Amino acid sequence: MNYNSWTQTSGQEFFWQAVGKGRSFLLSVPLKLKIMGLALALIILFGAGTIYRVQSALSEKIEDFLRDESRFVATELSYQAHDYLLINDIYGLTWMLRNTVQNRPDLRYVFVRNAEGQVVAHTFEGGFPADLLARKTFLPGQTSEPKLLRTNEGTIWEAKVGISNGNDGSVVVGVKGNSLRRQVGAITGDLARTTLLVAVFGVLLSLGLTWVITRPVSRLLEATRAVRRGDYSVILPHTESQDELGKLMEGFNAMVRSLASADKARLEKEQLQRDFLQRVMAGQENERKRIARELHDQTGQALASVMVDIKMLENSKNEAETRLSISRLKKAITEEMKSIHDLAVALRPSVLDDLGLVPAVEVLVKSFTIRHGMPLELTIIGFVGKRPDACVETCVYRIVQEALSNVARHARATEVNVLLEWRGEKIRGVIEDNGIGFELEEVDSKIRLGVLGMQERAQLLQGNFRIESSPGEGAMLVFEMPAKAGVCYEQ
Repeated sequence: MNYNSWTQTSGQEFFWQAVGKGRSFLLSVPLKLKIMGLALALIILFGAGTIYRVQSALSEKIEDFLRDESRFVATELSYQAHDYLLINDIYGLTWMLRNTVQNRPDLRYVFVRNAEGQVVAHTFEGGFPADLLARKTFLPGQTSEPKLLRTNEGTIWEAKVGISNGNDGSVVVGVKGNSLRRQVGAITGDLARTTLLVAVFGVLLSLGLTWVITRPVSRLLEATRAVRRGDYSVILPHTESQDELGKLMEGFNAMVRSLASADKARLEKEQLQRDFLQRVMAGQENERKRIARELHDQTGQALASVMVDIKMLENSKNEAETRLSISRLKKAITEEMKSIHDLAVALRPSVLDDLGLVPAVEVLVKSFTIRHGMPLELTIIGFVGKRPDACVETCVYRIVQEALSNVARHARATEVNVLLEWRGEKIRGVIEDNGIGFELEEVDSKIRLGVLGMQERAQLLQGNFRIESSPGEGAMLVFEMPAKAGVCYEQ
C-alpha cells in the first residue's frame, strides 16, 4: 500500500470513528435537551435564512433603484442646466445643483461640464476633488450607463447625461444611497431581534413541551426500573390523554398486570412444586418405613415361625409329628411368599416390565373393580404388537393409577371409563367419571399436588395434560405424549 492510499484509508477510518462518537454523544443526551436543541436550531436556521434572503433581496432592489435614480436625476438636471448655460448663469446653475443635493439625501454630488470638458458648476464644498479631475472615464458630451464606483466613502452610482444631446456638455450625478442602506440595516436588525425573541419564546415553549412529554416518560422510566427490580405493584396513574404517550402508559399498566399475574402464578407453581417434592420425599420415607415395618413385623415373624417349625421338625419323634411340622412350614412359607409378592406389586408391578403397559393397566383396572366395587370400562386402541418406551409405560401407568386413586377417594362416582389409544406417534389417554366434579382452583392441596404430579410426569416427556371438570358434572382427565421418548433412562 502506498502513502496516498494509506492516508485515504486512515482518513476514512477517522471520519467514521468521529461519526460513531457523535452518534453516541447524541444518543446519550437527555430527551429534554434534544427537544430544546432541535427547536432552537430550527428557529435560528429559519431566522438566519430569512434575514439573509431579505437582506439580499432589499440590497439588490436598492442597487437597482440607485442606478435608475442616478440616471433619472442626471436626465432631469440636463434639461435644467441647458437653460442656465444658454444665459451663462453659472452662479444660478451652482445654486440649483446644491439645492437638488440638499433636497435629495441620496445624492452625493453633481457637477456640470461644458462642451470642452471643463467643470463649470459642482456641489462640492471646498473645491472640486482632484481625483475626479484626473478621471478620464467620461468623454465630454457623451451619455453613458451608470457605473458603480468604489470610493473612500463607500459605493457610489455615477451617471452621465449629455446636455442638448451632448453639444453643450454633460451632467454627472453621483448617488450614494446611505439612507436607504441604513434602512436595510435597520430592517435586518429588526429581523435579528425578532428572531432572538422568537428563539426565546421557542425555548420557553420547548421547555413546556418537554415537560409535557418527559414527565410521563420519566414516570414510565421509574416504573420500568421498579419492574426490573421485581416490583409489580407499580401502576401508572390514569391519564385522559389519548395520544401515543397515553396509549403507551395504558399498555405499560396492562403489561405490569400481566407480569404480576404471571409472577403470582409462577410463585404458586413453585410453591406447589416445593410441596410436591416434599410430598414425594415424604412418600419415599413413608414407603421405606412401611417396607421396613413389613419386613420386620411380618417377614421377620414368619421367618421366626419357620425356624420354630424346623426345630420341631428336627425334634419330631414319629412320622405324624413330622408331617404336621412340614405342613405348618409349607403354609408359613406360602403366606410369606404371597405377602412379599403383594409388597412387590404395590411398589412396582412386575407385569409392567415383563408384559408391558396394556396387561399392567388391565391388572390395575381389575384390582380397582374388586377393591372398590365400582364398574370400570377399559378401552385399548392401537396397541396390538407394539410397546412404547419403558419410561412412557411407567408415566402412563402412574397417571392412570393416580387418577383412579383420586376417583376412588374423592369423586363419589358410579361409573368410570378409561381409554388408551396409540395414534400415530403419540399415546393418548382419557379417564372420565360421573362423580361430583370440582373447581380446580378450589380443591384442597392434596388433590392439587396429585394433579401437579401427573402434569409434571406428562411434561417431562414433552406431553400435555389437562383436566376438565365442574361441580356436579363429573371430571375428565386427558393426556397425550410421544410413544418414543427422546431421553429415557429406564430399562
